[in-house]
Amino acid sequence: MNSFIVTLAGLFLIYATVITTVYCVNDRDLTLTKDEIIALTRDHNGRIDPDAFLNGFFPVWAAIQFLIACFFFIVAVLSFVCYILGCRTPPEERNKRAK
Repeated sequence: MNSFIVTLAGLFLIYATVITTVYCVNDRDLTLTKDEIIALTRDHNGRIDPDAFLNGFFPVWAAIQFLIACFFFIVAVLSFVCYILGCRTPPEERNKRAK
């Protein structure tokens, strides 16, 4: 549970940093020109609003954690299926290990 809270706090800090930079909140006397603001908020590829999804911020660490969780979920499902289907150590081998 503690690692989950630390992860959320870290994501919040990163998100807050990106938002303050993109929306030009004075942080350490940071002042941007109009051209710099446009460069930070638009990619100039002809899209109507490239920042509509998550304000242009992609939480990379959250995506990595999600992929790791999906991997372990798939391993758990495959393990369960193998257990149900009887993919276990043969009885002779189990007896040999027990002795």
